Amino acid sequence: MKKKVAVFTNGWSDDYLDFALEGIRRRANEDNIDVFIFLDYTAYDKSQEETSGELNILNLPNLESFDGVLLLGNTLNNAGENGILREKILEAKVPSVCLEFVLDDINCIRTENVNGMKELVEHLITVHDVKDIFWISGPKDNAESQERYQAVVETMEKYGLTVDPDRSFEGSWSYAIVEQQLPEVIQNMDKLPDVFVCANDSMALGTCVVLEQLGYKVPRDVRVTGYDNLMSGNYFSPILTSVDRGWDERSYQAMDSLIDLINGAPDFGDKVYDSHFDLGESCGCSMGDEGLKLQNEARRKAFLIPIERTIFDWHLLDIDKAVAHVKSLEDIHNTFVKLSQKNHSYEGDDFYICLDKGVIESFENDVRLRTVGYSDEITVVFGMKDAIPVPIQTINRIDIVPDYNPESSETAMYLMIPLHIDDECYGYFVTKNHYHSIKDFYMNSLTGHISSALERARQNIKLENLNKILADISVRDELTGLYNRMGYEKIVIPYLDELRTQNKKSIIMVADINRMKVINDKYGHLQGDNAIKIVSNVIKKSIPKKWKAVRYGGDEYVILGEYSDSEDIEGIKKNIIEKSLRVAEDMNSPFNLGVSVGYAVIEPNNSLGIEEYFRMADEAMYEMKQEAHNKE
Repeated sequence: MKKKVAVFTNGWSDDYLDFALEGIRRRANEDNIDVFIFLDYTAYDKSQEETSGELNILNLPNLESFDGVLLLGNTLNNAGENGILREKILEAKVPSVCLEFVLDDINCIRTENVNGMKELVEHLITVHDVKDIFWISGPKDNAESQERYQAVVETMEKYGLTVDPDRSFEGSWSYAIVEQQLPEVIQNMDKLPDVFVCANDSMALGTCVVLEQLGYKVPRDVRVTGYDNLMSGNYFSPILTSVDRGWDERSYQAMDSLIDLINGAPDFGDKVYDSHFDLGESCGCSMGDEGLKLQNEARRKAFLIPIERTIFDWHLLDIDKAVAHVKSLEDIHNTFVKLSQKNHSYEGDDFYICLDKGVIESFENDVRLRTVGYSDEITVVFGMKDAIPVPIQTINRIDIVPDYNPESSETAMYLMIPLHIDDECYGYFVTKNHYHSIKDFYMNSLTGHISSALERARQNIKLENLNKILADISVRDELTGLYNRMGYEKIVIPYLDELRTQNKKSIIMVADINRMKVINDKYGHLQGDNAIKIVSNVIKKSIPKKWKAVRYGGDEYVILGEYSDSEDIEGIKKNIIEKSLRVAEDMNSPFNLGVSVGYAVIEPNNSLGIEEYFRMADEAMYEMKQEAHNKE
């Protein structure tokens, strides 16, 4: 059986993941190892409920069922994922490697934060005569951000310069935070610094955009540098000056080291590789022909991305509209069948929408969905295998991926993303060999819309079930649970008409309690109600399941159903009469419970109406009632 590796990462660092997952894929392919990627979209500016919903994906896998675990640790700091996963790994005692982040008792492959930053700052000082630096940091308690800042301080001191600790801003790795909060900081400055040195490229790109909006040009008016060497930084104008961490190579090395551990190699502790300065234009340099080539590619992408995003948005709108009128689980499945036939390029040829059992149960029960973990039973409401839709199926949570083949000669990479609304768990989305859809946050938007669609579908189904209950209440007799007169008109008569249309013989029975007025007058209406309920329950248990029973009046019942010559009508009649008497006696009722029953067989080719057959059955019942009265 082939080996399996679990990979955990956050999805916001999409440029990084494009490199890192490719390196992992290359190494896994060499040994035909399947990779299961568990991805969340936690962020510092998300609500606690939203964060909890994302973090729940960490509870999906049973790590003991994997041969190894790889953490992309530098992405897993937004909501304490590294700490959570460390405990799970140590408890499972599974070989593990953390990439780009040091965790106690976990082997680590990382690029150091000092060398490349020192090279960058030295370039700023010696080439561009920089003396005044404004620092934009990651989270203040983040070790990587602190190391990068310390490299800036030490390099400045080397040249007799100082860094003003007040000339800083906490961007928390976030483009959005920089875009929202940095403008006020800049507007309150007496003068611009020589350079904004940012702890990552996302914040550097945000800084460039903010400066442009405030009327400043980079690098003419002020320089900006980043860290990470994102592809988006290479396509930006000006091309971002940054620090390269060799992501593709590091991820390959991390996977290679994990495979060694799986095969019995001893723990290696902490392996550290150098980072390197990567020249760009945002510091004031020119990249010549290489820069022109990158800018031409950026222009091409600038043209294509809005078009591609518009087409993608149409797909999201199709998902939103498709669930507007679903009324059942089967409707959800059929909706996605139609959608996939139209377009499934964003989901891939092999993907599954997996619902937690709690969602299915909530269709009929007004309960809050699970917020921690997943049920043992998972319903795959829709899936495609080799681009062909598969039926609704149920799997055990421990299996995670439907239709998984552990004997396949093909190396597979499965991507698992949580489906939730706030902290309520809906399930998860699985796609195979389609991890590039993480790029440009397509997968975040897609799974977000799927989650919203599932919630809308759930509410529709709950409302439909409620309407059925209300509709059933309107046609049911409150005392007995049998159909009432409205049920007789709306359900029973149409049922009888259908039998006649199908050329099937049917039966109509009329039953009535003997001396009902005496029971009410002598023993009270509570005893009268008890008599009515006894007969009703006996009728329910005595007639075939498909037959319909009606409380037609106070103590009068009508029963209709399909009839065959083998049907023992006399036996059913006798059972209703004798069992009603026996049940009343067993309950020590103060009255003798007598029931009269008459019936008529309805021939399908007879032109008589239902009213005439009703009259015939009623007359037969009345004759029996008269006989009973005469014997008293």
